[in-house]
Amino acid sequence: MDSEKKLEFIGGNGVSLLPFIVFIVITIGLSFANAADLNMMIAAGVIGLIVGMLFCKNKDKYWDFVLDGLGDKMAMTAVLIWLVVGIYGTILREGQLVEGLVWLSVKLHLSGSAFCVAAFLFSAAFALATGAAFGTVAAMTPILYPVGVIMGCDPAVLGGAIISGAIFGDNIAPVSDTTIVSTTGQLYTKKKGSAEIGGAVKDRSKYVIPAFLVSAVLFFIFGGASGGSSLDASVADSLVASHQNPAGLLMMIPTVIVIGMAVMGNNLFVTLPVGIIVAVIVGLGSGLFGFSDLFRIEDGVAAGALPSGVAGMLNVCILLMVVVSMGNLLIKSGYMGELVDKLSRNIRTTRGAELLIFLFSTAFSVLISAINTIPNICASPLVNALGQKAKLHPYRRANFLAVACDSFNACMPFGGSVLLLLGCIRTLAADASYIEILSPNDFLLTCFYPCILWVVMFIAVLTGWGRIYEGPDGKPVKEMPKD
Repeated sequence: MDSEKKLEFIGGNGVSLLPFIVFIVITIGLSFANAADLNMMIAAGVIGLIVGMLFCKNKDKYWDFVLDGLGDKMAMTAVLIWLVVGIYGTILREGQLVEGLVWLSVKLHLSGSAFCVAAFLFSAAFALATGAAFGTVAAMTPILYPVGVIMGCDPAVLGGAIISGAIFGDNIAPVSDTTIVSTTGQLYTKKKGSAEIGGAVKDRSKYVIPAFLVSAVLFFIFGGASGGSSLDASVADSLVASHQNPAGLLMMIPTVIVIGMAVMGNNLFVTLPVGIIVAVIVGLGSGLFGFSDLFRIEDGVAAGALPSGVAGMLNVCILLMVVVSMGNLLIKSGYMGELVDKLSRNIRTTRGAELLIFLFSTAFSVLISAINTIPNICASPLVNALGQKAKLHPYRRANFLAVACDSFNACMPFGGSVLLLLGCIRTLAADASYIEILSPNDFLLTCFYPCILWVVMFIAVLTGWGRIYEGPDGKPVKEMPKD
């Protein structure tokens, strides 16, 4: 890097890592204190940037590079996609997709372990449609959890099934924040741009599907509670009847269209608007919602799916921009290149590089378990640099990042998914004596899917299963290029 453009720090280039360290320490503290808050994480990032400035020799240039990072094309691409996804997901929720899935389970006469599998499948379907892991847990738990307890599911395994379904959708949905961040951060070296979302999803499916099937079997084996439900049948029928609407299944139409278009290689900026248009036509045409559910003014305040969808994404968009600006400091100081050289100095094989990338990303996901998007964002620059040096295809790098950042953090007692699930259960228990409040530790061994997927991906690293390199014009090839 040209010395005139290089950002210099008091104490050496390694000090450019200080903003990241401040941010990560505060974020980990929030996770362990069960007080994860996006606003405080944004504040932690800003504090980190201020601390970093104190050690920079040229403070004006420092903030110029911070602003460059805030406007980074990768970050702006993810931000715009997230805003559109927020609107899309909120419209699907207004369309009562959850209620449609509950109706289907009733018609199929599912109970006990079979309903536990259904909870896994329905959560997966909802997450696949909306791309929102936390949104899936928040939407499905109030309905599926009490119904599942009534129908004789083991409560801890049922909770694990809901989280597992949410993580499956987050892994494979073209519209999920995990998919978006893991792909847009992995850049090509032989052409412009980053990993295509549809291509990365298609490549990841060979790992996801076996993990999904094994998980479904485990939920069937362990999902039934001993003795079944002791609740009166009339109470159960009343509860289930209040949360079902067969017309809600019509919201799967835009879901299938969006996923199909993305996997076929269409740009997400094209597929998502098509999905929104179809969802609005289906919802309005079937009477699932009206225009006022999409947008209305109440006491001078805008409300409805459109403003709510955008509002739900704003904080994570701002956080992404702040973290990307920290990554830009690492690059402009030259420390990113030095760090990659140090980490890869003793690595002689592609397997070694993949192992480093995968374990590094996993460590980030466990330490920052509050929100799975955050370790994804933090680890992405280093994964991109290490992967490029090993000539790995952006799809392969994106897969490691997406799987690692959706693995053990999903079942950690201090993880965001478990805490959100427990929050919903506590709310339900206040009005339902048959619901027992569980411990966060109860889900350590019941979130089967994310743990199994991690094992599958680890085997892929060790054996080279699915390994692809970046060939001419960015095409995936099985043999390492010589150039």
